[in-house]
Amino acid sequence: MYLMYVDESGDPGVGKYASPHYILSGLIINSNDWRKYLDQIKTFRTAVKKMYGLNIREEIHAAELIRINKIKSYAAIRKADRIHILRNLAVQIPVIFNTAKVVNVCLRKADFPADTDFQKLAWSRLITRYDVYLKKSVKDNGIIIADDSSEGTIRSLLRKLRTYNPIMSHFNGETYNAPTDNIIEDVFHRDSAHSYYIQIADVIAHLLYRKEYPKGSLKKYGVHLYFDELKDILLKEASKKDAMGVVRN
Repeated sequence: MYLMYVDESGDPGVGKYASPHYILSGLIINSNDWRKYLDQIKTFRTAVKKMYGLNIREEIHAAELIRINKIKSYAAIRKADRIHILRNLAVQIPVIFNTAKVVNVCLRKADFPADTDFQKLAWSRLITRYDVYLKKSVKDNGIIIADDSSEGTIRSLLRKLRTYNPIMSHFNGETYNAPTDNIIEDVFHRDSAHSYYIQIADVIAHLLYRKEYPKGSLKKYGVHLYFDELKDILLKEASKKDAMGVVRN
């Protein structure tokens, strides 16, 4: 059995106050490795606590490490150190999750019609790539565990895709039905504050955002390069059009 933990960067909305992007990142692990990975995450968090004073029970939220909004306890750690924590995460994720895979969907909203449902589009792409991985690479079933949001929409989408999932053929340009039937049950939703794994997915999604939209004031820290540290565990076959396997359309 495989587990895919999912979190997002940006929002699926459109308009003046919406983000210019919507990103989903999925961390795929074998259930047999779950305990091993958890122990290694705890070891990492213990080291971070000793070095920076960040409580091991405090949620890791990548955007907040750069700019504090809600997690007030981060204020006790200077900004350079918070960014160093993010850098350490980028380096350690492929070490801790050495047999895992990461699939990413990144939609730049300006590249799509204004009436696009970005949430459904991104989730459809993510679910389909995960199902293909289960069918072709590991020949097993899997479940999805995601941050606690939009439960009804995602549940309906997954149920629909199990029956009807039209895919464009690379050979003749025609569509065929590819049901996502290796994914069992509805998506399980969890509060990210209580899941180290979803927090890792959040970090991955944010690192991709920082690569796609580099900010000048952060370039001195090299934040726009942190995503590249994950290259060894990226599911590059998710998109043949992108060197890092990022699904973009």
